[in-house]
Amino acid sequence: MKTIALKNIAYEYGDRKIFTSVSLKCNDNERLCILGENGAGKSTLLKIIVGQISSDSESDLGTMSGTIEKTGHIRSMYVQQEFPQDMMHLTIDQYIEKIAGVTVTKKVYSISKELGFDLDRHKEDLCKSFSGGQQKILALSTAFASAPDFLLLDEPENHIDIVSRVVLIRMLNEFRGGIIFISHDRLLIDSLATKVAELARGEIHVSEGTYDDYIEDKMARIGGMQRAFDTETKRIKQLENSVVIARQKAIRGKEISAYQKMKAELETLKKAHKETGRPDDKKTAIKIGQGDTGLHGGKLLCRVKDGAFRYEGEKRDLFRDINLEVRSGSHISLLGRNGAGKSSFLKCLTGEHDFTQGLVTWADGVKWAYFDQHMKIEAGAKPVDIVMKELNCFEVEARAALGAMRFDLKKMNTPIESLSGGERMRLRFALVFGAKPDFLILDEPTNHIDEVTWEVLLFACKQSKSTILLVSHDYEFIQEFNPSVFWMIQDQTVVPRYKELAELLEEMGGGVNTEA
Repeated sequence: MKTIALKNIAYEYGDRKIFTSVSLKCNDNERLCILGENGAGKSTLLKIIVGQISSDSESDLGTMSGTIEKTGHIRSMYVQQEFPQDMMHLTIDQYIEKIAGVTVTKKVYSISKELGFDLDRHKEDLCKSFSGGQQKILALSTAFASAPDFLLLDEPENHIDIVSRVVLIRMLNEFRGGIIFISHDRLLIDSLATKVAELARGEIHVSEGTYDDYIEDKMARIGGMQRAFDTETKRIKQLENSVVIARQKAIRGKEISAYQKMKAELETLKKAHKETGRPDDKKTAIKIGQGDTGLHGGKLLCRVKDGAFRYEGEKRDLFRDINLEVRSGSHISLLGRNGAGKSSFLKCLTGEHDFTQGLVTWADGVKWAYFDQHMKIEAGAKPVDIVMKELNCFEVEARAALGAMRFDLKKMNTPIESLSGGERMRLRFALVFGAKPDFLILDEPTNHIDEVTWEVLLFACKQSKSTILLVSHDYEFIQEFNPSVFWMIQDQTVVPRYKELAELLEEMGGGVNTEA
C-alpha cells in the first residue's frame, strides 16, 4: 500500500501563523477531503503535499517546517484551482504533452468528451481562449488519463456545469488510487469522501468515515469546547473577585507574587475568550429584515414574451421563442450546460442586452438586485461603511445586514484587505440581501465559498421574501434551495419545468444517484 503522510507541518506567512503541527495520512485506497473556511490554508496545505511549498521554498512563499513521508514510488497528478497562467499560450496537444506526455493524448480526448468538452473541435485553439469550465475539464482529463497513484484536486468542481459535475463524481468513484481533494460541493463530498480533515484556527481535525461521520465528530468536539469555555468563564468570574482582594494585599506589600500570577492568568483567559468567543454548534441562525410583504405580493413582476437573442454578426439565434413569467415569492433555478447562454439570458432579462426580438415587461416600481461574486469592493474600507454607502442606510441598519451574515462587531470594522475570502463573499451577500429587493438574481453564488458561507447563503435565501432566480451548479444547494420552478435552457430556448432536479439532469445528459 502506498501512503502520503504529513508529520507536524507548520506554516507561517509573514507574521501570520496559518497552521501549526498538522499531521495526517492518506492511503492509496482512501479519499481524503480537506475542509475549512476560506483563508484557513487548505490550498496551501495541498501545495505542501504536492511539493510546491517546502522547507527550502523561497522566502516570499512563507516558512514551512515539518516532514512529508511517502512510502513506495508514488506518481501523483495535481489539478489546481485555476488553470496555470504559464500554460495559457499552449494548444491542447502541447498542454497534454507538457503535463503527461503524448502517449495519453487519445485517452485525454475521450475523457474530456465524456465530461462535456469535445477537444477535437478546438485542436488549434490556445488554452487561453477556453472558458474556465473547458480549462478545468482539460486539466482533469489529463490527470485521469495519466493513471496516477494519487489525484490531488483543488476544488475540481469549479467552473464546470452541473451535468459535468455528476459525470466527474462517477469518474472519481471509479478511479483506482488515492484522492486528496478540496471541495465545497456537498454532493461531491457526500459521494466521495472516506475521511475528512478540517482546518480550523491553525489546527487540523481528522474524522474517519463519511461527511456525516465528520459532522457527528465535529458536533461532539464543539460540545467539549463549549464545556471548556463555560468552565473558563466561571474561572474568570472567580479570578475577577479574587484579584480585587489580592490587589489590596499587594498594595500593603503582602502576597505580591500570588497577585501577579492571578492577574496574569485572568488577562490570558480574557484575551483568549475575546479572540475566539464561545464555539457555536448551531446551524446559521440569522434573520433577514424585510417588510411584511413585497411591493407586488403574489403578483406578476416580470414577463418575457417571444424573446429571442443573437449577438451582432451571428446568423444563428443563441435562444428564441422564450415565454416566461416571474411572480413574487417564487424560487427559480436556471439550468443549462456551459455555453448554453445563461449569462447572456440574464443580461437580456436585466436590460444589459436587448432582446433582438420580443419584449421584456417589468411591473411598475419593481426593485431588483443582481449578485455577481466578482463585484468590486472599495479597498481599505470597512464593511459597515461600505454597507452604509451602498445601501444608503443608517449605521444600525448596516450592522443588522452584516450581523445577518455572521459578522461580529470586530469584523464589521475590519478593513477589507484583512478579511478572509469567505467574509468578503458574505459582505457581498449583505449588500444584495440588505437591499431587500423584490427580485434577486444570484449568479453562481456558490463558487469558491466555504462551508460556513454556504450555510449563511442558504439560510438567507430561505428567510428572504424576495423572488430569487438562482444560477448554480451545486446539486445539494439547489435541492436545499427548493425551487418552485426550474428554467431550463435547452434546444435554443428557455422553458419552465416542474420536474425533480434528478430527472432534469437525466434529460440534460447526466444523472445522479440520489440514493448514495
